[in-house]
Amino acid sequence: MTTSRTADNLVYEVAGLLGIVEAGETLGSVEYDTINSAIDPVLEEVSAIVNIGDRDDIPTRYFQTLARLVTVHAAAKFSNTPLDLAAVAQHETRLRYLAAAGPSYQPLKVDYF
Repeated sequence: MTTSRTADNLVYEVAGLLGIVEAGETLGSVEYDTINSAIDPVLEEVSAIVNIGDRDDIPTRYFQTLARLVTVHAAAKFSNTPLDLAAVAQHETRLRYLAAAGPSYQPLKVDYF
């Protein structure tokens, strides 16, 4: 099982979510470039939530949520409409949930003054 995915995987995942490509098909250069150009701004936008240092090393844990976030941005470019900020906020909330540390179930050590 792979632990990371590439930006190319992300482009084709977004294209599938947008419904512009079927499995086994290739994207046209305009569609590929439009989706690909949305990746870096999205990764920069969520850098305060999750740090993706390399666009070709996206942790699988965040891949689907990032794909949906890039889909929102790319859909706005394709349709020439304003960005759906409610959808962006929803996916960013999901990223915060995925990035949060789980419970440690360890006793809390108290330091009295």
